[in-house]
Amino acid sequence: MKDVFLHRQALVLNQWALLLVLVLLIATPIRSHAVVAVLLLYSIGYLIANRHTLTVTPFDWVVVVLLLLYLLSRLPVYFWTDQESRYLAPGAHMAALVPIHLMLRHLVTPVDLAGLRRYMEIGVVLGCLGALGVALYQTQVLGTYRADGFLFSINLSYLSCAMAFLAASLIRGSDHKAWLLVAALAGAVTCVLSLARGGILAMPILLLLLLLLNRDKIGGKTIAAGIAGMLLLAVGSYAMLPNVQNRVDYTVAEVTNLADGNIEAAVSSGGRLQLWTAASHAFMARPLIGLGYEEREALNAELVEQGVITEWVLGVSRGHAHSQYFEVVATGGVLGLLALVGYLVVPGLYHWRLCRRDRDNTWAQAGLVFTTGFALYNLTEAAIHHEMMTTFYAYMQVLFVVMGKVEAGCSELEKASNSNL
Repeated sequence: MKDVFLHRQALVLNQWALLLVLVLLIATPIRSHAVVAVLLLYSIGYLIANRHTLTVTPFDWVVVVLLLLYLLSRLPVYFWTDQESRYLAPGAHMAALVPIHLMLRHLVTPVDLAGLRRYMEIGVVLGCLGALGVALYQTQVLGTYRADGFLFSINLSYLSCAMAFLAASLIRGSDHKAWLLVAALAGAVTCVLSLARGGILAMPILLLLLLLLNRDKIGGKTIAAGIAGMLLLAVGSYAMLPNVQNRVDYTVAEVTNLADGNIEAAVSSGGRLQLWTAASHAFMARPLIGLGYEEREALNAELVEQGVITEWVLGVSRGHAHSQYFEVVATGGVLGLLALVGYLVVPGLYHWRLCRRDRDNTWAQAGLVFTTGFALYNLTEAAIHHEMMTTFYAYMQVLFVVMGKVEAGCSELEKASNSNL
């Protein structure tokens, strides 16, 4: 039985788990966090079987604390209010990555990076192409207004964007550049077909970031070509897809209504502004831990009576803020905001630090782009609030952190060896 937890077997299982998470995420109705759940059970057995050689470093403890912050930040409001499991579920899913992180830190060696990269590339290519196939079938064959895959359209938007830029980030140093470029384009088109602006508006920012991170390899002409390609995709989508044109016109109309102060007419954007206003009042009502969901709904009713917001907000369950930032301060308060810094900002800074040291550290670059993407998606949606999204985000962060650190160790050894020569 112990043979199941040997290095070779553990590596193969983790490679396939990575591939399946990426393939299943947006291309199938099967929830990818089911794979992570199986991996969690395996990781516990792995840690027990290898406990005699397992060393938990200070670095590991920092990662463990960051993975626990989301859950810990929700405990006060959970016990203070109605003790619904919904308060703890996202944080619990993130905390479940603790044994997986410890397993990967014990398991992954420099020689394993190539194999993990190969499976990651296969997974992201199959995932992006599969998602595009579903999106095209829904919009071009079934005639639906917008693609939603097997999710809500806004979730498909930012997840397909995340997959697209994961593929693009892996191009550097890959032996399969053409396939990854095709996958990146497929993910981008899927994002556009969702017609959800959260992911679409993030794409040009992420493209610019990715191009700047690779300017030492690609040069100014390629950067200009990349920007031109994104503009061409935008113009082409508007010219060739009536649904995209309607969505752009709808957005222009919303901006006009907001500028004129006609918030009720701007249903989507105006609705979000009202939800953010309500969330701000929830924070001010109890700044340290925020309000529970029933308390927020009651507060929203009071705000409607006072004329601060309209009755439209009352139709939104739990007063959901449709922004990770406003959601964590409304139900979580200062503690929630501090936790957000821990699981969103700190990983981004770590990836950025590794990128500055070594531009060829693919995992640090991919992690930085991935984290920046979620920082943008979180502006208009609680992108790390649903259990599946939380699990995917935390799983990929653990992989990027572990693989980036291993890659950085290889670079430092190589530099030390060259200096000795």
